[in-house]
Amino acid sequence: RNWAHVNSVSYDPRDDSIIISSRHQSAIIKIGRDKKVKWILSDPSGWKGELAKKVLKPVDSNGKPLTCEAHHCDGGFDWTWTQHTGWLVPSKSTGGKTVVTAFDNGDARGMEQPAMPSMKYSRGVEYQIDEKNMTVSQMWEYGKERGFDWYSAITSVTEYRPETKTMFMYSATAGMSGTNPIVSVLDEVKDGTQDVMLELKVHSNRAGMLGYRALIIDPEQMFKK
Repeated sequence: RNWAHVNSVSYDPRDDSIIISSRHQSAIIKIGRDKKVKWILSDPSGWKGELAKKVLKPVDSNGKPLTCEAHHCDGGFDWTWTQHTGWLVPSKSTGGKTVVTAFDNGDARGMEQPAMPSMKYSRGVEYQIDEKNMTVSQMWEYGKERGFDWYSAITSVTEYRPETKTMFMYSATAGMSGTNPIVSVLDEVKDGTQDVMLELKVHSNRAGMLGYRALIIDPEQMFKK
Protein backbone atom coordinates (compact mmCIF):
# COMPACT_ATOMS: atom_id res chain seq x y z
CA ARG A 1 0.00 0.00 0.00
CA ASN A 2 1.38 3.41 -1.02
CA TRP A 3 0.75 5.11 2.33
CA ALA A 4 3.36 7.86 2.05
CA HIS A 5 4.17 8.39 -1.66
CA VAL A 6 7.35 10.35 -0.98
CA ASN A 7 8.13 12.61 -3.96
CA SER A 8 11.07 14.64 -2.63
CA VAL A 9 13.83 14.43 -0.04
CA SER A 10 16.16 17.24 1.03
CA TYR A 11 18.99 17.12 3.55
CA ASP A 12 19.49 19.51 6.45
CA PRO A 13 23.16 19.34 7.49
CA ARG A 14 22.53 21.51 10.55
CA ASP A 15 21.12 18.55 12.45
CA ASP A 16 21.80 15.64 10.07
CA SER A 17 18.12 15.28 9.18
CA ILE A 18 16.03 14.83 6.07
CA ILE A 19 12.85 16.64 5.03
CA ILE A 20 10.43 14.57 2.97
CA SER A 21 7.28 15.40 1.05
CA SER A 22 4.62 12.74 1.62
CA ARG A 23 1.96 13.37 -1.01
CA HIS A 24 -0.59 10.84 0.20
CA GLN A 25 -0.48 12.24 3.73
CA SER A 26 -0.44 15.88 2.54
CA ALA A 27 2.51 16.33 4.87
CA ILE A 28 6.06 17.66 4.88
CA ILE A 29 8.02 15.83 7.58
CA LYS A 30 11.45 16.23 9.14
CA ILE A 31 13.15 13.02 10.29
CA GLY A 32 16.44 12.67 12.17
CA ARG A 33 19.26 10.22 11.58
CA ASP A 34 17.79 8.20 14.46
CA LYS A 35 14.61 7.79 12.34
CA LYS A 36 12.57 9.81 14.81
CA VAL A 37 10.12 12.40 13.52
CA LYS A 38 11.11 15.95 14.52
CA TRP A 39 8.11 17.82 13.12
CA ILE A 40 5.16 17.45 10.77
CA LEU A 41 3.85 20.27 8.60
CA SER A 42 0.29 19.13 7.94
CA ASP A 43 -3.35 19.56 8.81
CA PRO A 44 -3.53 18.01 12.32
CA SER A 45 -6.53 15.83 11.50
CA GLY A 46 -5.77 12.12 11.61
CA TRP A 47 -2.42 12.31 13.40
CA LYS A 48 -2.54 10.36 16.67
CA GLY A 49 -0.39 9.50 19.67
CA GLU A 50 3.23 10.64 19.60
CA LEU A 51 2.97 11.84 15.99
CA ALA A 52 0.15 14.23 16.91
CA LYS A 53 2.61 15.98 19.25
CA LYS A 54 4.92 16.62 16.30
CA VAL A 55 2.38 18.53 14.19
CA LEU A 56 3.36 22.20 13.87
CA LYS A 57 0.96 24.89 15.08
CA PRO A 58 0.20 27.76 12.65
CA VAL A 59 1.07 31.32 13.74
CA ASP A 60 1.11 34.68 11.99
CA SER A 61 4.27 36.64 11.13
CA ASN A 62 4.37 38.00 14.70
CA GLY A 63 4.12 34.57 16.29
CA LYS A 64 0.47 34.93 17.28
CA PRO A 65 -1.46 31.62 17.14
CA LEU A 66 -3.98 31.33 14.32
CA THR A 67 -7.47 29.93 14.75
CA CYS A 68 -7.99 26.77 12.71
CA GLU A 69 -11.28 24.91 12.35
CA ALA A 70 -12.53 22.23 9.95
CA HIS A 71 -9.22 22.06 8.03
CA HIS A 72 -9.10 25.83 7.47
CA CYS A 73 -7.18 28.62 9.26
CA ASP A 74 -7.64 32.36 9.49
CA GLY A 75 -5.02 34.87 8.41
CA GLY A 76 -4.73 33.37 4.93
CA PHE A 77 -2.74 30.38 6.19
CA ASP A 78 -3.23 27.02 4.53
CA TRP A 79 -1.51 23.67 4.68
CA THR A 80 -0.34 21.83 1.60
CA TRP A 81 -2.57 19.21 0.01
CA THR A 82 -1.08 16.37 -2.07
CA GLN A 83 2.02 18.55 -2.46
CA HIS A 84 5.31 18.02 -4.27
CA THR A 85 8.90 19.19 -3.67
CA GLY A 86 8.87 20.02 0.04
CA TRP A 87 12.39 21.42 -0.09
CA LEU A 88 14.62 23.06 2.49
CA VAL A 89 15.83 26.58 1.65
CA PRO A 90 19.36 26.56 3.14
CA SER A 91 20.10 30.24 2.46
CA LYS A 92 17.08 31.30 4.52
CA SER A 93 17.36 28.70 7.29
CA THR A 94 19.37 29.88 10.29
CA GLY A 95 19.52 28.75 13.89
CA GLY A 96 16.24 27.21 14.93
CA LYS A 97 14.33 28.72 12.00
CA THR A 98 13.81 26.44 9.02
CA VAL A 99 12.39 27.65 5.71
CA VAL A 100 10.80 25.22 3.25
CA THR A 101 9.06 25.65 -0.08
CA ALA A 102 6.52 23.38 -1.74
CA PHE A 103 4.23 23.08 -4.72
CA ASP A 104 0.83 22.75 -3.07
CA ASN A 105 -1.11 20.82 -5.72
CA GLY A 106 -4.36 21.36 -3.85
CA ASP A 107 -6.26 18.19 -4.67
CA ALA A 108 -8.73 17.35 -1.87
CA ARG A 109 -7.98 20.71 -0.27
CA GLY A 110 -9.59 20.85 3.16
CA MET A 111 -10.27 17.09 3.03
CA GLU A 112 -13.01 17.54 0.44
CA GLN A 113 -13.66 17.90 -3.25
CA PRO A 114 -15.36 21.15 -4.37
CA ALA A 115 -18.75 21.24 -6.06
CA MET A 116 -17.05 21.90 -9.40
CA PRO A 117 -13.56 20.77 -10.44
CA SER A 118 -12.95 24.26 -11.83
CA MET A 119 -12.93 25.57 -8.23
CA LYS A 120 -9.57 23.89 -7.57
CA TYR A 121 -6.27 25.74 -7.51
CA SER A 122 -2.58 25.09 -6.84
CA ARG A 123 0.03 27.24 -5.09
CA GLY A 124 3.70 27.77 -4.77
CA VAL A 125 4.17 28.33 -1.03
CA GLU A 126 6.93 29.16 1.46
CA TYR A 127 6.84 28.45 5.20
CA GLN A 128 9.07 29.37 8.12
CA ILE A 129 9.27 26.83 10.93
CA ASP A 130 10.33 27.59 14.50
CA GLU A 131 11.66 24.21 15.57
CA LYS A 132 12.01 25.20 19.22
CA ASN A 133 8.43 26.37 19.65
CA MET A 134 7.01 23.90 17.09
CA THR A 135 5.20 26.58 15.11
CA VAL A 136 4.90 27.43 11.42
CA SER A 137 4.11 30.67 9.60
CA GLN A 138 3.26 31.09 5.94
CA MET A 139 5.66 33.60 4.42
CA TRP A 140 4.46 33.70 0.82
CA GLU A 141 2.19 32.06 -1.73
CA TYR A 142 1.53 32.32 -5.45
CA GLY A 143 -1.07 30.76 -7.76
CA LYS A 144 -4.32 30.91 -5.82
CA GLU A 145 -5.56 33.91 -7.80
CA ARG A 146 -4.79 32.15 -11.09
CA GLY A 147 -7.36 29.50 -10.25
CA PHE A 148 -8.06 26.38 -12.27
CA ASP A 149 -6.01 27.42 -15.30
CA TRP A 150 -2.84 27.07 -13.19
CA TYR A 151 -4.04 23.99 -11.27
CA SER A 152 -1.92 20.82 -11.44
CA ALA A 153 -3.41 17.78 -9.74
CA ILE A 154 -0.08 15.94 -9.71
CA THR A 155 3.70 16.43 -10.07
CA SER A 156 5.15 20.01 -10.34
CA VAL A 157 7.85 22.09 -8.61
CA THR A 158 8.51 25.10 -6.40
CA GLU A 159 12.15 26.04 -5.76
CA TYR A 160 13.84 29.15 -4.37
CA ARG A 161 16.80 30.50 -6.37
CA PRO A 162 19.18 32.40 -4.05
CA GLU A 163 21.36 33.64 -6.91
CA THR A 164 18.44 35.56 -8.45
CA LYS A 165 16.22 35.93 -5.36
CA THR A 166 13.29 34.42 -7.23
CA MET A 167 10.82 31.57 -6.85
CA PHE A 168 10.88 29.09 -9.70
CA MET A 169 7.62 27.18 -10.23
CA TYR A 170 6.46 24.60 -12.74
CA SER A 171 2.75 23.79 -12.87
CA ALA A 172 3.41 20.62 -14.79
CA THR A 173 -0.06 19.20 -15.44
CA ALA A 174 -2.19 22.31 -15.92
CA GLY A 175 -5.26 21.40 -17.98
CA MET A 176 -4.88 17.67 -17.37
CA SER A 177 -8.60 17.17 -16.69
CA GLY A 178 -9.57 18.40 -20.16
CA THR A 179 -9.49 16.66 -23.53
CA ASN A 180 -6.92 18.98 -25.08
CA PRO A 181 -3.13 18.56 -24.87
CA ILE A 182 -1.66 19.75 -21.58
CA VAL A 183 -0.02 23.17 -21.47
CA SER A 184 2.43 23.20 -18.57
CA VAL A 185 3.24 26.63 -17.12
CA LEU A 186 6.68 27.65 -15.90
CA ASP A 187 6.92 30.85 -13.84
CA GLU A 188 9.71 32.73 -12.14
CA VAL A 189 8.46 35.22 -9.55
CA LYS A 190 10.37 37.85 -7.61
CA ASP A 191 10.90 36.62 -4.05
CA GLY A 192 8.17 37.66 -1.63
CA THR A 193 5.98 39.19 -4.33
CA GLN A 194 3.49 38.34 -7.07
CA ASP A 195 5.71 39.92 -9.75
CA VAL A 196 6.20 37.47 -12.61
CA MET A 197 9.66 37.92 -14.10
CA LEU A 198 9.25 35.16 -16.69
CA GLU A 199 6.49 32.83 -17.85
CA LEU A 200 6.86 30.01 -20.35
CA LYS A 201 4.14 27.66 -21.58
CA VAL A 202 5.17 24.18 -22.64
CA HIS A 203 2.72 22.54 -25.04
CA SER A 204 2.45 18.75 -25.06
CA ASN A 205 1.77 17.11 -28.41
CA ARG A 206 -1.26 15.10 -27.30
CA ALA A 207 -3.85 14.81 -24.54
CA GLY A 208 -2.71 12.80 -21.54
CA MET A 209 1.00 13.47 -22.06
CA LEU A 210 2.08 14.66 -18.62
CA GLY A 211 4.84 16.92 -17.41
CA TYR A 212 6.68 15.92 -14.24
CA ARG A 213 9.44 18.22 -13.04
CA ALA A 214 11.53 21.15 -14.26
CA LEU A 215 14.86 22.10 -12.72
CA ILE A 216 17.31 24.97 -13.13
CA ILE A 217 20.59 23.69 -14.58
CA ASP A 218 23.62 25.98 -14.61
CA PRO A 219 25.94 24.96 -17.49
CA GLU A 220 28.94 26.47 -15.70
CA GLN A 221 28.30 24.31 -12.66
CA MET A 222 27.46 21.26 -14.78
CA PHE A 223 30.80 21.28 -16.58
CA LYS A 224 32.88 22.65 -13.74
CA LYS A 225 36.02 20.61 -13.11
